[in-house]
Amino acid sequence: MAKDLMVSFRDEVLHNGPESTLPCNLNDKWLELLAGQLEAYFDREVEDALSLPLAAVLHILCTKSGGEAVRISQDKLFDHLCDYRIELGLEEIRRKTDLGNDPVSLQEIFTNRAVTFRGAED
Repeated sequence: MAKDLMVSFRDEVLHNGPESTLPCNLNDKWLELLAGQLEAYFDREVEDALSLPLAAVLHILCTKSGGEAVRISQDKLFDHLCDYRIELGLEEIRRKTDLGNDPVSLQEIFTNRAVTFRGAED
């Protein structure tokens, strides 16, 4: 991944507060880029596509820990990357359809939350 892309992500997203990497707080550009990189990693095993999503997940974990050090196994970190991929997809659905699912909160992310969809109005 280009170094300037990570710098842009840092400046445009990571530095914008503790909840900036929640999918509902990402602009369309970053939502699509993160989703695309996770797709490239999981579907085609493109190893260098993991840096931005990993930075986003670590940002959330550090925020959830209240500034305390985060110690996490690689297996659990992988699980969180899978969860983040799902949350990015749910956010895209929320933005582009009338299904009306609620965006994930900082408290709910990485908790195996139940997602409720409200059907489109006829």
